[in-house]
Amino acid sequence: MEIQVLEKTPFSLKLLIKGISLHMLNSIRRAVLSEVPTMAVDYVIFIENSSVFYDEYLAHRLGLIPFKSDNAYEKYKSPEECAEAGEKRVFSADCFAKFDLEAEGPDSGVLVIYSRDLVPGDPDIVPVFDNIPLLKLIKGQRVKLEAFARLGRGKEHAKWSPISVATHKYVPRIDINTDACTGCGKCIDACPRGVLGLQNGRAIAKNEKLLDCNLCRLCEQVCEARAIKISRVENEFILFLEFTGALSPKKTLIEASNILIKKLDEFEEKLKAVGVLQ
Repeated sequence: MEIQVLEKTPFSLKLLIKGISLHMLNSIRRAVLSEVPTMAVDYVIFIENSSVFYDEYLAHRLGLIPFKSDNAYEKYKSPEECAEAGEKRVFSADCFAKFDLEAEGPDSGVLVIYSRDLVPGDPDIVPVFDNIPLLKLIKGQRVKLEAFARLGRGKEHAKWSPISVATHKYVPRIDINTDACTGCGKCIDACPRGVLGLQNGRAIAKNEKLLDCNLCRLCEQVCEARAIKISRVENEFILFLEFTGALSPKKTLIEASNILIKKLDEFEEKLKAVGVLQ
């Protein structure tokens, strides 16, 4: 397998992966989406809430705040371990990180409450972004609550997924018959991604734009000479991930791979137990 980094930012990653089957790549993509645990608010205790938001609405907004979770694996129990502990340990320190929020509207004007106003009980578990607006308060309005975040997985709720976008696409192959090409330029005008150009009176695929091709085949349709053929490269894909910031791209992919390997090992053991494998 060969992996090439096409684009990397703190919150996104685009990889060119060669020598991998589609089902294996999709398994990794799905593991990233639904299996890698992160911290998110799961319980909220409202002591006072006279804002315009219902308790449920505000709790939902708190639940969608992404929290930095890189250090959470070493400090908090897994979702399965906490579930086994039962309701008696629902707010135990080894399962939950606590946040306090207390605010009151000013005598004049409007007070905007942001994610940075949450007071963390654990300095390692803090919002990824401190400027997420939660609610507004005016004179006479007050909110006081306790929020509890725990590790969870995206398959339970999307708020625990470490990524917001996970897609893969085929690597395009553009074959141009230069003998048949008339250089009319219709294919160039039809291409929505600007992948094609002219050189010496013949259509060519621009190397720097080749991966932008989305295999729409519009160029094939408008080419009267049938000089262009669009296909895909076998076992080569482009994987694009957009992260919430809860986990670093490296930790997210490593954790997803480890989870997938563990599941495959468990599946193998189950098959051996029922006699399918020797």
